[in-house]
Amino acid sequence: MVNPESRGLRKVIVWLFGAVIIAILALQNQHPVSLHVFFWQLPHISLALVVLLSLLLGASIGAGGMLWDRYKSKNRSKHLAPMLGDESSSVLPPSSIEGMPDDSPTAPTDSTPQ
Repeated sequence: MVNPESRGLRKVIVWLFGAVIIAILALQNQHPVSLHVFFWQLPHISLALVVLLSLLLGASIGAGGMLWDRYKSKNRSKHLAPMLGDESSSVLPPSSIEGMPDDSPTAPTDSTPQ
């Protein structure tokens, strides 16, 4: 079992490593570039700033999509829970529940006439 304190330390180390990589990226790419977005033009903006803003925009779009998916699945489970009742907690396959027909595939029988 992993100690919770070491898990927190790992997170800090990973975040620090990411911050160092981003700082190196920013220091290595200070060249001015002009950015054209549809009808807008931004002359003389740092390449590191463009890369970092793109990274932040992509991460926020991805996080927003994950949060939306989590919200929708929570909402779906709230509506499905009353309909499923106690059968949803069963660990038995559906064919072994009383009153349910067995839909499992069976071995083919030899039905050729003799």
